[in-house]
Amino acid sequence: MSDSYYLFKGCLIPTRVPNLEKASLIVLDAMGVDHRPLPGATCCVEPIGLRSMAADTWLVTVARMLAIAETEGRDVLTLCNGCYLSFQEACHALQDPALLEKVNLVLSSLGREYRGGVKVRHLLDLAHEKGEEGVKSHVRRDLSAFKVAPHSGCHVLRPSKAGLRERAYAPRMLGDVARWLGSTVVSEEGWPECCGGGVASIDDGVSTGMLEDVCSVYRRSGATCILTPCPFCFSQFDLRQKGGLPVLHLSELMALAFGATPEEIGLRYHRTKLGPISGSP
Repeated sequence: MSDSYYLFKGCLIPTRVPNLEKASLIVLDAMGVDHRPLPGATCCVEPIGLRSMAADTWLVTVARMLAIAETEGRDVLTLCNGCYLSFQEACHALQDPALLEKVNLVLSSLGREYRGGVKVRHLLDLAHEKGEEGVKSHVRRDLSAFKVAPHSGCHVLRPSKAGLRERAYAPRMLGDVARWLGSTVVSEEGWPECCGGGVASIDDGVSTGMLEDVCSVYRRSGATCILTPCPFCFSQFDLRQKGGLPVLHLSELMALAFGATPEEIGLRYHRTKLGPISGSP
């Protein structure tokens, strides 16, 4: 539709990790992205738990928000992997004319209609689309001392039929952006592993084992921090990891590279501390 976005912050970021919201706003402003909060935003009906209980409610809920964006001529920009997948899969499902008609029948009672003209973006693919020079042009701090292990997270990779922009095997977008920001990527993703967050409420032992499997690979690679575009993975690594390897959300690494101070983006709120940030802008 356009280069103007309604920013969908999701539930997790504003309520549990608002420092990631602050970092994201700094990044978007630095890149000159036209963004406004999505009016009337609700939960995206996240893809692991809620959607499995009420698929019809999920489609109507997302379609209502897409219709709001469509009316204003704006696309949707997300900061969360789960929200991104929820919106993308809804867009894919609503390409079915019969299903779209059924959903619009419900939306008509709200005075809304979705015609299928909205694109959904994630901060990761928005940054990647800027390209190497587009990202480097905003860098104000030397981050070469950062040895980064990229962890893309499941929901920007799978299922591929949803029209996700990153490939499911050997993803490279996150590593590319990390390098363009000046950090050193020490661990390339082959077949990406799950952080275990999705099963934590079902079997804590399995979740912990999955988390440790992933983190042990990153520690052996010599990484000084994990990088992820997913706030759910971020919370899993920061709060439940036993090995003490710090984690950064993509927005935080970008904000630091663009010159924001650790105080501005709330690094003090991380449970696993990153340590002193050198290279003043």
